[in-house]
Amino acid sequence: MPFRRGVKQDGKVNGGMPADFKTTDHGLNKLKVATRGGVVFASFDHDIESLEDFLGPVILGYFDRLFDGRELRILGYNRQRIPGNWKLMQENIKDPYHPGLLHTWFVTFGLWRADNKSELKMDARHRHAAMISTRGQSGKADQVTQVSSFKESMELNDPRFLDIVPEPWWGGPTAVMMTLFPSVILQQQVNSVSTRHIQPDGHGSFDFVWTHFGFADDTEEMTQRRLRQANLFGPAGFVSADDGEVIEFSQQGFEQKPFHRTLAELGGRTVEDTDHMVTETLIRGMYQYWREVMEAEA
Repeated sequence: MPFRRGVKQDGKVNGGMPADFKTTDHGLNKLKVATRGGVVFASFDHDIESLEDFLGPVILGYFDRLFDGRELRILGYNRQRIPGNWKLMQENIKDPYHPGLLHTWFVTFGLWRADNKSELKMDARHRHAAMISTRGQSGKADQVTQVSSFKESMELNDPRFLDIVPEPWWGGPTAVMMTLFPSVILQQQVNSVSTRHIQPDGHGSFDFVWTHFGFADDTEEMTQRRLRQANLFGPAGFVSADDGEVIEFSQQGFEQKPFHRTLAELGGRTVEDTDHMVTETLIRGMYQYWREVMEAEA
């Protein structure tokens, strides 16, 4: 602390803190911290439930699938500011059918589309979710040739972007996207793994921070594969650039007509796990929990 005991002038001490002032009584806010699998979580709320109880057994199982105790290796960061409400990004990762409608990369190359084997799972309070998909065959199919995102003639100049190698820890799914309410997204899309952190900047924009990582026991070949596939994601990602733009369009629509409402009834009006992705059940679940939190704070 600068000048804690004042400043000596002409042999006298001028200013400073009282003699009985103790820095230990005026430290920074202490956070409640939990670590699991190399990931650190912190909360200003010391009464919050444990991390394990907060995630619940279903989502915790998918968390442990990704962060299974192996030493993590940071590969790089991206950061962008998206002009939209922070909840729109949570909606984006809870909306499993839009990738097949919006993302040319996903639907054309079979990475994520409606005819893939898939499951949607939530915790008991519907605040967190996991979208689970297994890559199917690329190319024509009745379910996908009708959407404009499918580009039959699209080819890669560098096929290494789809140099996909199954990993033992996958246990089947080639992609698992997890949303942890309110601000964390955990991604495994084929060999690319990353975390995403939503940092609100007012009601109409948020910073989106990507951390791309691998594992300390990865071969150099696997590290390069993860880095190449990471080009699908991030601010200018072959896939994720679409999401940032659509979120901006959505925010502009809300601001023009703030009295309008959104209908989220695809797949019904209830909230439950499903074995397909043509549903908005995860979005309904998130807003059900969000309303509970807002009502409790009112």
